[in-house]
Amino acid sequence: MFIKQEVPAHGNRCRLLAKAMGGEVVMMPRRLSVCFVLLALALPPAVRAAEKKGGPSLFEIEEGGRIGFINGSGKVVVAPQFRSARGDFGKGYVRVEQDGKWGYLWNTGRTITPRYDDNDDFSEGLARVRVNRQWGFVDQSGREAIKPRFEDAGNFSEGLARVKLDDRWGFVDIRGKLVAEPRFKDVDDFSEGLARVRMEKKWGFIDRSGKLVIEPRFDDADSFAGGLAKIKMDRKTGYVNRKGSIVWMEK
Repeated sequence: MFIKQEVPAHGNRCRLLAKAMGGEVVMMPRRLSVCFVLLALALPPAVRAAEKKGGPSLFEIEEGGRIGFINGSGKVVVAPQFRSARGDFGKGYVRVEQDGKWGYLWNTGRTITPRYDDNDDFSEGLARVRVNRQWGFVDQSGREAIKPRFEDAGNFSEGLARVKLDDRWGFVDIRGKLVAEPRFKDVDDFSEGLARVRMEKKWGFIDRSGKLVIEPRFDDADSFAGGLAKIKMDRKTGYVNRKGSIVWMEK
């Protein structure tokens, strides 16, 4: 789960808060006074420590057309049982497929039983999964965090994920609450507190509350990086700041 705590974004208070609560900082915006802390309370501390990001700790083997895993000593940790696997334990886990269903396998041998029609990597503690053509999200314990109900979905970025309903895009928070109603033709992930959105043929930007802060008037736009976003208007390329003011335009 996530908690939101009002602390200064600068300094060590956000990190100390995370450490005291057994979690980790997943977003500490430079311009905002809010930090987001990810708590992995569903897993024992020893398991959390063993499953931290790192190099590969298990190695893929294949017997009889099935995939399993051994450790560095050659000991079989997970008997061959999967049809395929995606990833390399660089994030502490791989995605595994068994008889057409997908799940997760951690470097400790712990699994989330393959039961999804499709799945993706974890981002900010949650992973998108597809069940009966609808997308939802699970946490790293396998608990359903957001019920599958979306036509499509993206990964979480800065505490929000893009979701599609009735052929329109919006955004949900980690509780599954819609913070931006699905009304956009296209969207991208949040970056530096803003997300680019397309209404009909023009691009603009919304903030984390779903409010349009830069009206859609661009033929194309990139996400913000370093305080500026690259845009295109009337076949010319330029850059805008967070207020929507053009700071440079091609002549």
